[in-house]
Amino acid sequence: MRTLLYVFLILFAPLLVTAKPVVLATFPIPLMVENPHSGLFVNLTKEIAKRNSRDIEIVIFPTGKTLLAFSSGKIDGFFPALDVYVPKVAAKSAPFYNKIDYVFYKKSRPLKSLKDLEGKKVGLTFRYPYVKELTSNKKIKFEFAADDVVNMKKLGQGTIDAFVVEERSGLKALQMSGQKGIEFDKNAPLSEQTVYYAFQNSEQGRHLAEVFSKSIESMRKDGSLAKILNETP
Repeated sequence: MRTLLYVFLILFAPLLVTAKPVVLATFPIPLMVENPHSGLFVNLTKEIAKRNSRDIEIVIFPTGKTLLAFSSGKIDGFFPALDVYVPKVAAKSAPFYNKIDYVFYKKSRPLKSLKDLEGKKVGLTFRYPYVKELTSNKKIKFEFAADDVVNMKKLGQGTIDAFVVEERSGLKALQMSGQKGIEFDKNAPLSEQTVYYAFQNSEQGRHLAEVFSKSIESMRKDGSLAKILNETP
């Protein structure tokens, strides 16, 4: 009987291990992460899982809780990840998106550069990954809000002079806010950061990073990466 047990463990234990779903956390982002089942980044994650026959569980947390869950090892990884808040020792996939931030402003009062923002009241979103060149500028008056939609409403109502946010999620937030007379200059990006999947710095995490990287590069070559990320709601 003991011999049969050993044989079972040798043959089937690896299957039992791989049967456990990979848990990836993310946080709400207009258009990109609507819920655990929809959003451009969620759709991409599901496609990568499908291509690799992986069982992936996506959980939605506030940004701070996502980062805490990752640092404490309670999740296998998270997305979208950026260098501004990922530990250097984390296993990282190939980048799948460039997050380009713009200054949204009232049409009558255009503001486009860091210099333009000095002396102004600028809306930021809690836990949003802004570049240090922006957040360390002491000449800018920052005012934080819970989410992008709230910031768009504040901009429309004139309680802030500008709002810094990524282009597509910003446009979605603008639509959801119902505000008018707000725009940004497509030719004047404020900052750019690469976006990827971050995994634990373990044997499994490094393997997952490699698997995701191969899928991302394959999808980039066959055009499916751009197709998924350019979908409109």
